Amino acid sequence: MSGEHLLALDLGTTRVRALVVAPDGVPRGRAYRPLRARYPAAGRVEQDPAEMWARSVEVLAEALDAAGLTARDVAAIGVASQRATALAWDRVTREPLAPAIGWQDRRTERRAQELAARGVPINALASATKFEWWLRSDANVQAARARGALCLGTPDAWLGFKLTGGSAFVTDPGQASCTGLFFGAQRTWDSRALELFGLDASLLPRVTATSAVEGETGSDLLGAPIAVAARAGDQQAAAFAQGVHRAGEAKLTLGTAAMLDLHTGAQPAPPVGGAWPLPLWRLADGAEAFALEATVITAGAVVEWLVELGLLSEPAALDRVAGQVASSEGVAFVPALQGLGAPYLDGAARGLLGGLTRGSLAAHVVRAALEGIAQRCVDVCEALDLADAPLKVDGGLARSDLLLQRLADLAGLEVLRAAETETTALGAAFLAGLASGVFPSPETCRRRAPAPERFEPSWDPQRRAPERARWKRIVARARADAEGRAASAPAD
Repeated sequence: MSGEHLLALDLGTTRVRALVVAPDGVPRGRAYRPLRARYPAAGRVEQDPAEMWARSVEVLAEALDAAGLTARDVAAIGVASQRATALAWDRVTREPLAPAIGWQDRRTERRAQELAARGVPINALASATKFEWWLRSDANVQAARARGALCLGTPDAWLGFKLTGGSAFVTDPGQASCTGLFFGAQRTWDSRALELFGLDASLLPRVTATSAVEGETGSDLLGAPIAVAARAGDQQAAAFAQGVHRAGEAKLTLGTAAMLDLHTGAQPAPPVGGAWPLPLWRLADGAEAFALEATVITAGAVVEWLVELGLLSEPAALDRVAGQVASSEGVAFVPALQGLGAPYLDGAARGLLGGLTRGSLAAHVVRAALEGIAQRCVDVCEALDLADAPLKVDGGLARSDLLLQRLADLAGLEVLRAAETETTALGAAFLAGLASGVFPSPETCRRRAPAPERFEPSWDPQRRAPERARWKRIVARARADAEGRAASAPAD
């Protein structure tokens, strides 16, 4: 081993960042780059795999520079990434064959609904229908399959393949489960699902442990070979860094979407409240952990939308603008810009802004949006019937004090904000540290996490209950409006 520092690469939906972590668990250097997305048609979201890779290499090098280190000081790299986004590339040239189809892309909504009507547990957010769409519609993908050169995978598999110069084409159980083709209880690609979508296992990465060495980088990438020792979904990595290591513990990540993960133990739990079971991780010694995950599809993306509308100058202005007014003065916003996730699972629902008067200001709309995000997060907390234990929170949007206080008030739970709000990268580093021997055990990683900041609920049940009841009526209106639009739409 050439060093004991750890390097983490975190590829999100809107940005990529790298983090250098010392053996004491403290970040020593970091770097950040935005990632672009394009929206070629309604409901479609695409990204450039080449840009994902180029920005990743840049931030890895910059984080090392910021820490005053070289690749020889690094024991291992861990990779965390957005999960159900689909990528297709050539096994031989290692070049992308098509734009990545973002996990929020809805182009396969009709296909997913058709399958759901037949009892197939799939939705358009999963990768499977995206892979199928390529095989039916994209000439480059079809040609690569015909010559035996097609690779299909999620961003972790793409990054791992590129980091190792094509020697490691792998994923882990947590990310494999987000394709809709892998089921944790079976611990392998599901042959029936593959057949249903016209796929075969040779097109997909090998499923390996979340924390295990699988290849190394070339010397020309960062100056010396580094073991690639972890690959994890963004939510799983955040849960690991937050110390969600025991059944009954939960964390909420406030990113582009908001994801609540409830640790359910060493076996999958049955679906409940619009939440689905998925693996959290598999360690090198075979130890496994599972969770129920509930999704608020649009959270931080609402803030980006407010910036695009000119209601915020930048995302960091959220609390400043929302704090200009003491309340939303009756203005309400349902953040269903891309449908509603748990517990409603209503892909047709759309955002709703109501309660406006002539006296409504931009600050009222911004505050209503913030409170709508908090309400939707409480929806998923209630769907999973969380215990009274504190709720651990992380992610870029967790920087908002107003949002976390409102979340605590509405949920009636103590909220703990991670000292390192971007915990996804920290989790990737911890998992790589386990595989490379820098950390001897998961408990060591848990002890390395710094103390969180606490937000105590300030509302009593008599104030909380009517606010939640009003919210549910507003959501029902947003869903009814969607049904009305569908009923009045002309037939195809």
